[in-house]
Amino acid sequence: VKPESSFVDDLNADSLDLVELIMSLEEEFGTEISDEDAEKIRTVQDAVDYIEEHGSPA
Repeated sequence: VKPESSFVDDLNADSLDLVELIMSLEEEFGTEISDEDAEKIRTVQDAVDYIEEHGSPA
């Protein structure tokens, strides 16, 4: 898995996998991800960037 890995194209995630990923990120990092923002999270790096910007402080 690389930062540029696409959840769908490279990691073979389907729509249910993506929903579960978003829910896990929300729970793990104490943030709420809007549907609009969730659609923008397409790669591993997108997820990291979003959490760095919006996640709760450690």
